[in-house]
Amino acid sequence: MIHQYEDLEKHIVPASHDQVKKSVTSKSSQVSHYVEEEPVKSVLISLGVGIGAGLLLGSMFRGSSRYFTRDEAFMDRVGNSVRDSLSEIVPASLRKHFRS
Repeated sequence: MIHQYEDLEKHIVPASHDQVKKSVTSKSSQVSHYVEEEPVKSVLISLGVGIGAGLLLGSMFRGSSRYFTRDEAFMDRVGNSVRDSLSEIVPASLRKHFRS
């Protein structure tokens, strides 16, 4: 069994920085090409991944919410920070839906 690991180590060749960079560039061009060919499908996939990640993170942190204090000042600062960050990104037509 041990000799199998030794053989495996001999066959593993560490990738150089250039090889990794070419691989990443190749994958990103493939993704870019897919998005150009299938824009609706790629948006739906991204939306599904985002919702799935949100549900996963939400379920993970739901049980730990009892450990957080309900400091109103802290919550107001976080809310204001998020609102300010979003107001820089969101178009003016959607800003009217933010609370003041």
